[in-house]
Amino acid sequence: MAYDGRMGIEDIVDDERTVYFDTYKLKKMTGTRIGPILGESEFSSPFKVACELAGLYPGDKPTKYIEAGNILEPVLRDYLRARTNAMLKGPLNIPDDSVAAVEDPVPMEMCGYDHFHNNKLFGGLVDGYIKVDNVRDTILEIKTSGVKEKWKDEEGGYTNVPMSYMYQASLYAELSNLDRIVFLVGFLEDEDYERPKQWVPTEENTFVIVKEKLDMKPIMAQCTEWYNEYMKNGYTPEWTDSEIDQDVLKYLKAFKRKKR
Repeated sequence: MAYDGRMGIEDIVDDERTVYFDTYKLKKMTGTRIGPILGESEFSSPFKVACELAGLYPGDKPTKYIEAGNILEPVLRDYLRARTNAMLKGPLNIPDDSVAAVEDPVPMEMCGYDHFHNNKLFGGLVDGYIKVDNVRDTILEIKTSGVKEKWKDEEGGYTNVPMSYMYQASLYAELSNLDRIVFLVGFLEDEDYERPKQWVPTEENTFVIVKEKLDMKPIMAQCTEWYNEYMKNGYTPEWTDSEIDQDVLKYLKAFKRKKR
């Protein structure tokens, strides 16, 4: 029988809205967890992230949106690979006599699901790199979205990157000692999520967005302070009445300890 992370729960105190846990093995803060830790995510929360980092909550079950993103990530990467110079020379200001190329990430199974083993607190998996003349130049972050309007800027283009994605990619850029990010975004229609393997990237549904990374030093310092306060001391931030937190809490309270 597989180990249930909820065995690490020491107490759930309703009056304090807090879960106490064993700190034996804590997970690292990845790019997708920065936004929730800062309270800037519509899909997660500080409480939920704390439960994930403590191993108490395994994360949400894959949805059709997550599955479509996983299926289409290599498709989008190959699409860019076949058109790297045409799609990136202008946006990245690459000289005419230089060559841009896409570098694949190390497969997650071969790196222990973390590309940044030299950092004790922060980690994650990159989607790739853009190399110029065989030197890493830019982080590649691949996204799929069914809500095109969220990305629309004031000029009618699609450059308005959600802040949670900026945190994610900027962390990986910081950890990679790079300053720029290429977002490769594929926009899907509702029906595409039912048959993602049939979706084909084109000039009409796939866009490149180039961004300078955020200044991550103060953000990482804030997250480190949060980590030291909660994770290392073995308790969560207070849960809220949000559906996100209540779903996690319901999962935690459903665990039945075996009597000795």
